[in-house]
Amino acid sequence: MAAAAFALALAGCGRSGDRANVQSVAERFYAAAGAHDGARACTWLSAGARQALEQDESEPCARAVEHLKLSGRRSGRVEVYSTNAAVALRGGDVVYLEETPQGWRVSAAGCSAPAYTKPATCELES
Repeated sequence: MAAAAFALALAGCGRSGDRANVQSVAERFYAAAGAHDGARACTWLSAGARQALEQDESEPCARAVEHLKLSGRRSGRVEVYSTNAAVALRGGDVVYLEETPQGWRVSAAGCSAPAYTKPATCELES
């Protein structure tokens, strides 16, 4: 899923007006998860990511999110295309987001930097 979202991102047109929102959501999700505030972190997840996390961990999102191995805090590169986005965190992960009726939400997190020859591996993906 994350590789498909990144490929979609590369094929689309940028939406510079959403860059700040995308960056903010990625950073807020990582800050909440890093502070062990699972309830707040879960508010930044897409419905699909929340469901996948709860299913994978067999516990509620607020507890399950605390088990994720995430690295990075501040965003570096931000790419926004159509209804998908990718944020590369400085010294850390790549985060993928999707535009939802509630705004931008994290659809995959804890992803390795895209290698372009193989799909990225992620701690969490919808």
